[in-house]
Amino acid sequence: MSAPAVRASFTSIPVFALLALTLRCAPACAAPDAAKVTGAGSTLALPATYAGLLPCGDCVGIRVQLNLLPGGAYMERMTYLREGRDDGYYDLGAWSLSGDGTITLHGGREGDARWAVKDARTLRKLDRRGRSIESSPPSELRRSAGVEPMEPRVKLSGMFRYMADAARFRDCGSGLQWPVEMSGDYRTLERVYIARRTAPGAELLVSLQARIELRKKTEGDGDEPALVVEKFVDAMPGRKCEERVPQAGLENSRWRPVRIGERTVTVSAQQREPWIVLEPGARRVTGSGGCNRISGSYEAGSGTLRFSPMISTQMACPSMDMEAAFLRALNGTRRFRIQGRILELMDSGGKTLVRLEERNLK
Repeated sequence: MSAPAVRASFTSIPVFALLALTLRCAPACAAPDAAKVTGAGSTLALPATYAGLLPCGDCVGIRVQLNLLPGGAYMERMTYLREGRDDGYYDLGAWSLSGDGTITLHGGREGDARWAVKDARTLRKLDRRGRSIESSPPSELRRSAGVEPMEPRVKLSGMFRYMADAARFRDCGSGLQWPVEMSGDYRTLERVYIARRTAPGAELLVSLQARIELRKKTEGDGDEPALVVEKFVDAMPGRKCEERVPQAGLENSRWRPVRIGERTVTVSAQQREPWIVLEPGARRVTGSGGCNRISGSYEAGSGTLRFSPMISTQMACPSMDMEAAFLRALNGTRRFRIQGRILELMDSGGKTLVRLEERNLK
């Protein structure tokens, strides 16, 4: 679910660097996590801040700060530098890492954004199709020595609950959660919650304009990040956050085509389901075209994928059109992209030839 950002003034609080380890209530938050980047040859130790100044076509530049957090959440601040004024925006959302070393930021105000892991300290901006962007200076972010402070101010949709004099909010887009301060427009939120909740202590999906900032802990010493309601927007009883889809791997996954070119794949009772599996040990692909068994070899790189001409059995079936189209798509594949459990195989120009979904048997 998208979490659009708004223009904001950026107030830095030095100790807010602790945010990356304290935002989520999950075992993974107890210590920095790490994500292994397959194909890029680098390991990202988390939490991490990447920052840099990107080229801009209609402004002086875009200053970007990207905080990648353990557990798959991110915070981003983008400042458009213009003559006489700067425009700043925040995004919160979920990030995923594909097998080719591409980081995808989900839930941004301008849609999903992609970054290639150039090395352990550098991220390179990719376009919407996952292709490199040629620019001078290069569109890259460099890893900071530590986790830089950030105080997001965004519109959020998430699950709110109030119980035993304690209020909490869980953001749908990022999965992050915070205690809610009883200030700002909180009383409006509480009044609507009491009127529209299904039971005391039950969660209610709400939309808020809010900011995240450090506040004194209600129990014990020190500070903790908390959500301040700037404006209550809406409540949606009976609805829940959409579940975040885990990221599938290119290899050792069973992929079923759901669309070949402009044609949706449908399998009748008289047909077999087409599928492929990429086996990394032997660099071999096996599967079915829907009629015949198919096999061959493949080579995969950072976002690149090429199959050898497929070998197939010679069975005859009532309809071979889908199988023939599937084989043509595999033979024309030069690139790939994974988003959640969806795999797109593309030609050298970035055109999607076939769209597949993971169908692993659990």
